[in-house]
Amino acid sequence: MTKVLGILPARGGSKGVFRKNVRPLLGKPLIAWAASALACSKRVSRAICSTDDEEIASAAVAAGLEVPWIRPSEIASDKTLVVDVLNHALERLAADGDEGYHYVALAQATSPTVTVEDIDEAIELAIRHDADTVITGYDAGQRHPTTMFSLSSDKQVNWLMDAEHRMARRQDLKPCFIRTGLVYVIKRETLVESRSIYGNRVFCMPVPEARALTIDDERDFELAEFILRKL
Repeated sequence: MTKVLGILPARGGSKGVFRKNVRPLLGKPLIAWAASALACSKRVSRAICSTDDEEIASAAVAAGLEVPWIRPSEIASDKTLVVDVLNHALERLAADGDEGYHYVALAQATSPTVTVEDIDEAIELAIRHDADTVITGYDAGQRHPTTMFSLSSDKQVNWLMDAEHRMARRQDLKPCFIRTGLVYVIKRETLVESRSIYGNRVFCMPVPEARALTIDDERDFELAEFILRKL
């Protein structure tokens, strides 16, 4: 059986919204939404939270996650890479005798619209295709790359795609997807050997744009409340 570690990293510090990981969202801490989805996954062998903060740890435990340790400060800054947090977790668990994980399923507190089904389906996709990484994404729709351009210093337009593609009918264009952070599933070897969350074989699990939300600022909290009430 494929052994999967579910992990939700959450720092105490926050630049966009003060203490956002434990800020109430529809009556429970923000972290509880993703944490409970991860804790209820049928494909996750063990679900933990990696945090440097006692209040976040308590909220994660209340939502069903384990907090085996408090994350050391040297990997808890706003410059810490998520791959370092995941590898630290794998190393700490191995030191305690819990090893042999094939994949890591990464959920994020800032993605409260993630569901148990998202997590399980992403894990199943990774196993089925022997993926190095599975990401989630939504159809770009009107934000297709054919409509995009950069600007020079004097505001001249520099199209990202050539004229042939820009003049094509929208229905003739190949669909493009925008990455979102609902869940990542990453092969252990990719994390440990490449020290990256992206391997060579990357697959995408499409999700509805309505759930492609990341909490970064106050407006996102308002939008999350609206979406979660609808869901």
